[in-house]
Amino acid sequence: MLRSALASFADSFVLPANRVPGIDGLRALAALWVVLFHLNVLSGAPLAQVPVVGLFLRSGSTGVSLFLVISGFVLYLPFAAGRHGRFKTGDFLLRRARRLLPAYYVAVVLALGLNLIGADWPGYRPLTAIDAAGQLLSHLALVQTFFADTFYGLNGAFWSLGLEWQLYLALPLLLWGVSRWGLARTAAAAIACNILYRLILQLTVDRGLLGTNDVIATAVLPNQLLGRWAEFVFGMLVAEAFATGRHRDLARRLVWLLPPLALAGLLAVGNPLSHLLFGSVFSILLLVVASDATWTRPLSWRPLVSLGVMSFSLYLVHQPILQALTFALRSLGVTSPFVVFASLVALLPAVVFCAWLLFISVERRTIAGSPQKEPRTPEIAAKSVSAPQPGPLTQARPLLARHAGSASTVSQPGLNGSSSPFPPAS
Repeated sequence: MLRSALASFADSFVLPANRVPGIDGLRALAALWVVLFHLNVLSGAPLAQVPVVGLFLRSGSTGVSLFLVISGFVLYLPFAAGRHGRFKTGDFLLRRARRLLPAYYVAVVLALGLNLIGADWPGYRPLTAIDAAGQLLSHLALVQTFFADTFYGLNGAFWSLGLEWQLYLALPLLLWGVSRWGLARTAAAAIACNILYRLILQLTVDRGLLGTNDVIATAVLPNQLLGRWAEFVFGMLVAEAFATGRHRDLARRLVWLLPPLALAGLLAVGNPLSHLLFGSVFSILLLVVASDATWTRPLSWRPLVSLGVMSFSLYLVHQPILQALTFALRSLGVTSPFVVFASLVALLPAVVFCAWLLFISVERRTIAGSPQKEPRTPEIAAKSVSAPQPGPLTQARPLLARHAGSASTVSQPGLNGSSSPFPPAS
């Protein structure tokens, strides 16, 4: 029955022959990793003692790292290989706003409503009228990432949207640097700023100027632009390799680094520079996926790709829905953390269904790049991108047209210079 349902979901989904394989599947896995991380936290299940499972779930928040790498790749790709002169800041920001904000604002209103009616639910807190107004305004303005009270305020996953906008605003600066000094020097400077910022922040904590468990020290300050810039820049480097046709050779040379870097990243969770390890892993993985390596082809499984197309909607709504389900389970007398965890896993299709509703009612209307009518489902949205001529840059056009955060095509200036959406992550 499950196989039949998955087949029905994906039947109308057809991958364009010249699309970059597996990117949507990779995005889907990143979103599911984040969902499982939050699910484990809400259930309270002590899975940390389970060697592999515990390590995997604890590091689930680093799914954001993969989203940032993909974002850097997609947004820089239209300007790679010497095309940075096509960038128009105003068009870029307008396209990003049109692509991301409608679904995000709907999710903000949903999260605020659940906070107001579910003050006793796990992860929620009572809000006064002034608190609610402050949370709403900060989230609408995408500045929730700057304050301890709003960082995890309405929805613990929303903080990365604020970070994404900081990265968008900084992209013109990076492109200016590329035009003057080249990508290698500009990327090195941004990565150095990231490392220096994180080390100074850690030194501040070590000297007692910030509390070890303070939200400002553990969440707010590490996740500002300077604290996460490197992952975005890693994606830009992958885009340059892809645009110049060097991605396959680099993938062959670097693929052997994936196991040791992944292990090092998992063991270094909590280290101030662990995000650099994860960013490196995801950059190499993106190179390999873009090269269509045989072992990455399962990422092009149609149901997984369909989920990747709607991963932005899944990212936006999963946490408040999981919180409501956790409250419902405990209200029914389910107290065992393991039973709550298993029950939430079993209810994940309901979470995906809610994300699908947001996708078909709101997000699909913001997906551009197709001459056809608005798609009715993620599968149709995925296949509605017109086929470009073959070549490294044009092979990525379908990806750009559907990446959860923009809305144009590689040939059009603006947004990502042409386009592309990005599903944030948390």
